[in-house]
Amino acid sequence: EMNAMLIRSAFTPIIYEMKDCAVAILDRDHKVLGQSSGLPIFLGNLEICSEYTERKFGRDIWREGDIWALNDTYVVGTHLNDVSVYAPIFFRGELFGFAVSRAHWLDVGGKDPGQSFDSTEIFQEGLRLPPTRVAIAGQINHDVVDVIEANTRLPKGVIGDLKAQIAAANVGSRRIVEL
Repeated sequence: EMNAMLIRSAFTPIIYEMKDCAVAILDRDHKVLGQSSGLPIFLGNLEICSEYTERKFGRDIWREGDIWALNDTYVVGTHLNDVSVYAPIFFRGELFGFAVSRAHWLDVGGKDPGQSFDSTEIFQEGLRLPPTRVAIAGQINHDVVDVIEANTRLPKGVIGDLKAQIAAANVGSRRIVEL
């Protein structure tokens, strides 16, 4: 259902036609409980996002309603256009696990539109997001979203795809709690 939400809600054809995305549900220890049959390169490391964030900030960083984004090549091992969006899932006030998606955004800035194939350093590739809250307590973090929007040549598509990933995280969280 997360994958269907992401694909149906995406603004750009690389997600809704090419399906350059993947989703998963993780347990509280960042182990995969279930995942979509998405892009194979994404399926082996979706857990890195929440795991790295927790290692960096500690387990107490997780708050219900917060949603995070991360695309740092040096953390996730893919290029900057592959953006992970992930949310902690809480059940009865306790951390249960995480809903995570990764999708290819068509443009994250950088020296060339779309993607730079001849970059000689990471800074030429575009906006690099360390673990960053894109939603706080269920509300879009406009300070961060505005920075993302200002660093892409395709703001409608990129922000639309971000919101599709947020919707996928919300569906995953809600369905796990309903179970």
